[in-house]
Amino acid sequence: MVRAVSWLLVAVASAPACECAPARSKPWRHASGPKVASGALAGSEVLAAESGRVRTLAARRHTLRIHMDRRPRHLNPMVTPSVWTMRIAADTIFETLIRYQPPPGGAGAGPGTYRPGLARSWHLAATGREIRIDLEPDVVFHNGGRMTSVDVQFSLDAVRSPRVAAEHLRAGLSDVEAVELISSRALRIRLKRPNGYVLRALADVPILPAQVYRGKLAATRGPVIGTGPYRLESRQEDTIRLVRFDRYWASGPAVERLEFVYQPDAARALTAAKRGEFDLIPGLIPEHYPEQASAPGVESSFVPVRLRPPHFRYLLVNASKAPLSDPRMRHALALLIDRATLARDVHGGLMRPVAGPVWPGGPGDGPAPALPPYDPGGAGELMDSAGWRDRDGDGARERDGERLLLSLVVLDDADRRDVREREQILRSFRRLGIRVTQRSGPRAVVRKRLRAGDFDLAFVEWRGGVDRDFAALFETRGVRNTGRFSSSRVDSALAALRAVWQPSARGPLMAELARALAETWPVIPLTAPDPYGLLHRRVRGAVVWNGWISLRALSLEPAAR
Repeated sequence: MVRAVSWLLVAVASAPACECAPARSKPWRHASGPKVASGALAGSEVLAAESGRVRTLAARRHTLRIHMDRRPRHLNPMVTPSVWTMRIAADTIFETLIRYQPPPGGAGAGPGTYRPGLARSWHLAATGREIRIDLEPDVVFHNGGRMTSVDVQFSLDAVRSPRVAAEHLRAGLSDVEAVELISSRALRIRLKRPNGYVLRALADVPILPAQVYRGKLAATRGPVIGTGPYRLESRQEDTIRLVRFDRYWASGPAVERLEFVYQPDAARALTAAKRGEFDLIPGLIPEHYPEQASAPGVESSFVPVRLRPPHFRYLLVNASKAPLSDPRMRHALALLIDRATLARDVHGGLMRPVAGPVWPGGPGDGPAPALPPYDPGGAGELMDSAGWRDRDGDGARERDGERLLLSLVVLDDADRRDVREREQILRSFRRLGIRVTQRSGPRAVVRKRLRAGDFDLAFVEWRGGVDRDFAALFETRGVRNTGRFSSSRVDSALAALRAVWQPSARGPLMAELARALAETWPVIPLTAPDPYGLLHRRVRGAVVWNGWISLRALSLEPAAR
């Protein structure tokens, strides 16, 4: 799914599983030690803070504490969830019909596999247009109500309804024609056409109790009731606590409590980690890795972790009009981008160059193609062959008396790092005689221009999960194909991917899609997030998958419990 981001522009796309671009923490600094306070009030505040820290450490035997750099607006993963909504609530409070489990080695170690979740089993009709779901019989919601097929029907229909802000899930169910009840423990999903990605979508849709959520899906402070191994215990301003659900229908998790603690200051979070107050700090080593990871009190207690979320940045091109309707010109732009320098110098090593959306454990889970080289000479030859030359030596390319001029749509509130990235790319374009005019505006204006095709270039970010269907983005007349790209080879590759039902069968087909994209250039790939984090050595069972760690699968070292 394409994500509307505060990066260089907002893409016209379905809402993702988060509200914003990858979180950028403040530059690291060394936090000073506690200051000696003067006065009775200041002294009491220091004592209260220390008392709170003592209570926190006393609960560490049975509590896993996770640092948050942002507060989630709500905890419903169905409705416009943020990154932290998903990290806190998905697969802990809320569950899905099918579990999409990682390979033993985690992301990049092979394809994931489907396992029964709230669905005890599922059966595909010979036509490929009907899926029968048989539910686990003893599932109880956190409010004590039993889950039935009515709750499943309600949840799937809610995602499919345009009245519910579930755009990040809706595309995966676009081929669902109807959800029909068979009994209280069984239902039938009818499809408009065979589409193996529907099973993948069922591994994302949280099942909510219909009686509780009917008419309340728009509430940001509404109920938080699922079937998962954890229930919401409390939600305070800066701390969200989950506790093990004692009526959970399957084997319960090893860790009794999960605490998510908001601390916007990276240095303070690291200091708290040194004191033993955190077990997981995701993505919080931006400016000074690896020295912060090897600092006293950190290296002995933590190991680095790289979550590598399956997201990527790219330049969207308008392939419906000249000059970018010519694939040679799109290829030339790809050769003018020094991705390694962008990742290293502009993003401080927190991004990595990519050749597109396909890599092991990526949004397209398959073998990664070779990176496009930084090759200005090759780019010039491609533009020459397309008829765009600098004939009079004035530094501008032209064809038939028309100068090569492209329009770039950008957000008017881009941050410093994004502006640096944009300017580096545009300098490379200018050196080869390409002139670019920038048209900035707020998100609503940018979205309107993209939908209308009123652009040549746009910076966009795709945010989603592992093993996604790219039909909406790349297929001819795809609902998110705002660049009006069309290729029979890409369409055929996408159709072949839809025709298989198991993730393990998609790897070779995903490689063919990657090759087709590398020849037709519907988008110009740039980089993917590559943040660093810290995981306490007492945590066991951590497997990185889909940009996160399954918290329900974790345990704590016996000596530390």
